Amino acid sequence: MEDLSLSKSQISKVQRSTRLIKGFMALVVLTYALQFYQSKVIDFGELAGAVGTLALFRALLLSPMLLIVPVKTWFQSKITFSRDSIKYLLLAFVLIFVSMI
Repeated sequence: MEDLSLSKSQISKVQRSTRLIKGFMALVVLTYALQFYQSKVIDFGELAGAVGTLALFRALLLSPMLLIVPVKTWFQSKITFSRDSIKYLLLAFVLIFVSMI
């Protein structure tokens, strides 16, 4: 019975984290849209950074175990990234690097 309660708490942690990450994703999009609205100029460096940030958040959403455990235990052998999550992480790092140039 206790394992079931632990599972429910993990599910609620994942759901809370998912909502928080989706909120941050919406904030990134709104910030970029506001910047475009104010300047009427598309800054491709800033666009690459925004898409990179969204890809980073998407990578976190694709591996729900990452949302349960602390960051320092992510790279232990028990926790694995999904294949799609790794692709999004690589995309995010490339786009964020491009946006800094």
